[in-house]
Amino acid sequence: MDRRIEPTKKQKEKLLLVLTNLKIPPHNNPAEIALRETVIKKKISYGARSENGKTAWENMLSIMDTCRKHEVSFFSYIREIFSGERKMPKLADIMNLLNIKG
Repeated sequence: MDRRIEPTKKQKEKLLLVLTNLKIPPHNNPAEIALRETVIKKKISYGARSENGKTAWENMLSIMDTCRKHEVSFFSYIREIFSGERKMPKLADIMNLLNIKG
């Protein structure tokens, strides 16, 4: 324990940044929740069987998570992509708009 005190003191400013910047959450729950969902889905499906499958799975989970975070229906978004009728803005545009407002 004693050997951790000095390194912690050296990091004091970074560790306490969460108290002065309200944009930084005081916990990492969103990251843990996102990871937990991925792990559970991997257990259920026994993982991808190829590198391409792994990449496709990771991309889909990333899009699902981004849609959820920005309150966009994942299924509506995917349906528009595959049907060719783009009524919804791109996720990147939604994220940029929200970042400008926030």
